[in-house]
Amino acid sequence: MADRLSLCADYVGCCGRVSVPVSTEDVDHVVTPFVPFPDRTWPSRPRFVWQWTRRGAAVPDGRQELLLGGTVRERPSGELAARVAAWLRHGDHHRLTELRGDHTGALVTRHAVYLFRSLFTQNTLFYRISGDTIEWSTDPSDLAGDGLTELDRTTIWRLCRGDNATAYPRLRRLRAGHVLVFDGRSTSDIQYDRVVPRRLPRGSSLRDYAGHAYDLLRRATRPYAGSGRIGVMLSGGLDSAAVTTALVDAGADVTAYHVTTGDPLADESAYARAVCRHLDVPFVSVSADTGDGYLSTGWAFPNPYNHFSYRWQEQLAERVRQDGITFLATGDDGNLLFDPVRDYGVHDFLFGRLRWAEKRQLLRGALCARWTLPDLVRSVRRAHSLLAVGQPVGDNADPTDFLVPMPGVPDDIDERMNFEFTSIEHTADLTLFWPRGIQRCSPMADRELYRLAEGMPNAYRWFPYGGRVIDKPVLRLMLSTRLPAQVWRRYGGLWPHAPLQTFCLTHTETLAELIGSPESRLVRMNIVDPDRLAAVLDEPPAIRRNTNCLVWSAMTELFLRGLDRAPGKRGADHHAATPTRS
Repeated sequence: MADRLSLCADYVGCCGRVSVPVSTEDVDHVVTPFVPFPDRTWPSRPRFVWQWTRRGAAVPDGRQELLLGGTVRERPSGELAARVAAWLRHGDHHRLTELRGDHTGALVTRHAVYLFRSLFTQNTLFYRISGDTIEWSTDPSDLAGDGLTELDRTTIWRLCRGDNATAYPRLRRLRAGHVLVFDGRSTSDIQYDRVVPRRLPRGSSLRDYAGHAYDLLRRATRPYAGSGRIGVMLSGGLDSAAVTTALVDAGADVTAYHVTTGDPLADESAYARAVCRHLDVPFVSVSADTGDGYLSTGWAFPNPYNHFSYRWQEQLAERVRQDGITFLATGDDGNLLFDPVRDYGVHDFLFGRLRWAEKRQLLRGALCARWTLPDLVRSVRRAHSLLAVGQPVGDNADPTDFLVPMPGVPDDIDERMNFEFTSIEHTADLTLFWPRGIQRCSPMADRELYRLAEGMPNAYRWFPYGGRVIDKPVLRLMLSTRLPAQVWRRYGGLWPHAPLQTFCLTHTETLAELIGSPESRLVRMNIVDPDRLAAVLDEPPAIRRNTNCLVWSAMTELFLRGLDRAPGKRGADHHAATPTRS
């Protein structure tokens, strides 16, 4: 059966530099295991393509035009390369959807270079074009030239604030579902794939959508059943619990991994253990480091990782490597599928494809929930969303007490909610998982699931009831007959930042040295004010208030140091202004 084709994850990513037109015999083809930044340097050859492979993969050293990154549901071969080449050369770009999986790729022909990216992948290609030459890479640091010269002060300031900002403003990034065609003279960026909503018949209930969603999720997990032992990042939340349930139901050999912080205020292990006991899945607990090892000056990042979990992801990746697991499944995409993303309000209750009884129930629930009556009235118009209430922007933004004020920097909520690419996930793959031979994948990144979610009434993404706002009601109904009530009835979150506050309170000298010393790149760029930082670190309440910004700034400083000490010059020659103090 086609659905039983196992996944292939041997091809991690690629890079290249090609002048068009070109004789393909003049292009050097390199196949080598992937190693993380900053140990890799580009070949000195004028024209080359470089295929990176998973550590331990037995990939033949063949001269093929097609390069890949990510997972596909058939093993790449000469026949597959010829098929893809024919689609691209003849302009049949839509047929790339037949290459099932989450992947990116590149194809070099005599008259053009084609870069393509599937619709459901976090992996991407960065590229730059100069004259008749195109350079591209899965790793943006390959194109970063002299490192810090590629950056600007506003971008770095925003990274310290926690924004999902693109670190390299001079590089372009291939969008999901697009193919880029470069013929040496012009560039065409073509969208070849998009989600076409699938609506159930009018009058279908929330339970109907939950039943269909589980059927589709189970179908999406079938290829994993033939791919050996599968690891799952099981947080204890609904998304990863649903993925674990569907994998087991599909017959996959599953091992669950859960990161435990040891702080009772942030401990989700009881929920994760309950899932594993019910499904009879092995449970592996990974103890998170919240001590001296939480930050390391030895880290180097090709992308910023302005998040708090890098050390914990490092510990998880090492344990998964020791267990010999190649595929590590996640619950990523659950928020996009089943939570409201940008818009939600009374408009969805009144004008959605709902039964009248459901509309009345939702309206009654909204009146008893956390929103004020003026907010509810304004949300009758789609222009006003209830999601805007309490968003971490403006007056609700995380404090940045020790950063040099930068008036006029916008709170770009659209960019923060750009889930097509997040640098922290890409960085974790580049530096932690791919070098260990691990491919992270999201079974929920499935076309039919996304079609169903796009066609589902937006009112079903939250359900106000009994004074509460129930998140992901579709997932909860999906799991209500498959997991203990302890899991699917769970309401409210824990305090995941509690361990971070403890670290910041007990490691003030570490933070002061890393981001507040004269050697700090953030101080040199006039982003961190050492006096303001000292005042914050001197007051425990101020430390608690600025915990997020302290950690994000520390990770941004490590990103800058990694670029600063990167050996040699990467990519083509270019000229850019060095960030300066203002």
